Amino acid sequence: MKVPEPLRCMVLLLVFAVVFGAITVGSYVRESATWDEPQHLVAGYCALKFHDYRTDPEHPPLIRMWAALPLLGMDGIKIDLQKIDPLSSTTWVMNRQFFFCHDTLYLANDADHLLYAARFMIVLLGVLLGVLVFCWARELFGFWPAAIVLGFYTIEPNLLAHCRLVTTDFGVACFTFGTAYFLWRTTRRLSAGNLLSLIAFFALAQAGKFSAVLLGPIVLVLLAARALCKSPWPLAIGQTRQLTTRRVRSAVAGSVFAAMVFTAWVGIWAAYDFRFLPSDTPGWRMEFQKDPVFLQRMPALTQAVTWVDEHHLLPNAYNEGFLLGQVKAQKRSAFLAGSYRTDGWWWFFPFAFLIKTPIAVIALFAAGALVAVSRWRRLVDDVIYILLPPGTFLVAAMAAKLNIGLRHVLPVYPFALLLAGYAIAKLSAARSTPRRFALVALGLLAVAEFVLVCPHYLAFFNGFVGGPRHGQEYLVDSNLDWGQDLKGLKEWMDHHDVHHINLAYFGTADPAYYKMDCTYLLGGPFFDDPQLGRPILPGYVAVSATNLRGLYLPDQWRGFYMPLLDREPAAVIGFSIYVYWVDQVWWR
Repeated sequence: MKVPEPLRCMVLLLVFAVVFGAITVGSYVRESATWDEPQHLVAGYCALKFHDYRTDPEHPPLIRMWAALPLLGMDGIKIDLQKIDPLSSTTWVMNRQFFFCHDTLYLANDADHLLYAARFMIVLLGVLLGVLVFCWARELFGFWPAAIVLGFYTIEPNLLAHCRLVTTDFGVACFTFGTAYFLWRTTRRLSAGNLLSLIAFFALAQAGKFSAVLLGPIVLVLLAARALCKSPWPLAIGQTRQLTTRRVRSAVAGSVFAAMVFTAWVGIWAAYDFRFLPSDTPGWRMEFQKDPVFLQRMPALTQAVTWVDEHHLLPNAYNEGFLLGQVKAQKRSAFLAGSYRTDGWWWFFPFAFLIKTPIAVIALFAAGALVAVSRWRRLVDDVIYILLPPGTFLVAAMAAKLNIGLRHVLPVYPFALLLAGYAIAKLSAARSTPRRFALVALGLLAVAEFVLVCPHYLAFFNGFVGGPRHGQEYLVDSNLDWGQDLKGLKEWMDHHDVHHINLAYFGTADPAYYKMDCTYLLGGPFFDDPQLGRPILPGYVAVSATNLRGLYLPDQWRGFYMPLLDREPAAVIGFSIYVYWVDQVWWR
């Protein structure tokens, strides 16, 4: 008996959700907080519980609030917002907020208990994105090619790495893809369901991360293309009819865009509790535009944000947070294959994509893109909706100077998998055995690369550069070493009966929380600066990969740990922390 396709889809998606959840939850409970997670989690909880948006304004609050939702059901969470009141916004955001978030998570509360509950909420967004990818692929290619695309999604290391972390990166990837998917559906058939879903995903993206502002011109271009297209536009709101003239289609497209912008504007205000000032503290206001550094680096943007802020067009924390993020991105230390810069490389993200994406996905993505583009008759109908959004995000990232992580182009990945679907559909439908064998071989290759890095997905590098063990030769920071393996280091110490470690840890998790007896070395956590000392030798020295490469160390100390690279490590924890047995000082 043939199983009805709706039932097949339901069973497949249920199996996917269970497997995906097991993979992600089973890995994130083994990892300590990454660098940004304490700020994201504490900021989300403060916004959700106390309607206080001062903690870290560099991102809109929606995704953070979603992650912090389980914390509302927990008793006894301790936090003291009065510490913020006497500080200026610049002093607070540039310095004290990091200590505040650390102390709240690791000194006042049980950090992992809070963090793991919040991480699960991001996993749910991972399940949602997987469902969206499957649905779009099914409409384009049919059930079985869509099922294969979903299989590649389930084990794609970059998506797995970030769908388990309390950050805004995965959330904006999910909402961006949802916006593109329902825009495509809306331009094929303007129904109430498609339109409301489009408006909702667009608004969620705008309230989730500032980079989602790129969706505005993307949507405008694609709606304009649909309005100018000669084919009628089916309208299924009320009585079904066809929009046949360009004037009518243009008016409808303009109305759709206006509704999206208005809803997003209201959504941003709603995320900030419809309040202009960031807290109930009288007179406390963010005024970064008065800082001379901001005026020097981005004078035009600073003046524009000042005007918006003075006229209360958007919440103060949103305005100043946008300015803060843009100014900070103008100068940031970065590492790429042995080179160091503060103004970035235009080719950083294409190179990072090439070495951090599974080889099978790259091959299918490239083949699928060629197949899609070759179908030029379908360009306006389908292909442009899949190409334009990731292309825009990639070009914007390449033009920027912030080269610290592939996560900043994470929205590219679901579209890359969808494009791979064109090749998957062609190979799976082929009658020739070699083509089907090629698809099976690529699938097995993807599984092999997944198994080799599991469960350390953040550290994934493909076979082009020798796998994750060689990743630190090319990229560090959030591409590989984001502080996630401190818990793993403690487990290694316990297993090998190591009672003391000399530690140069790049991250914000607290070694004391994991009851680690350590001597803090150069490059350690900011909150342990007063305790920095000389290593106790002979003994074990554990150095994060980012510190090994000296990325954020003072220029005169950049090569401090590099002599250790010539030694064979006693252990490599999660591909991000290198442990050496050292008899005497290694520096001269």
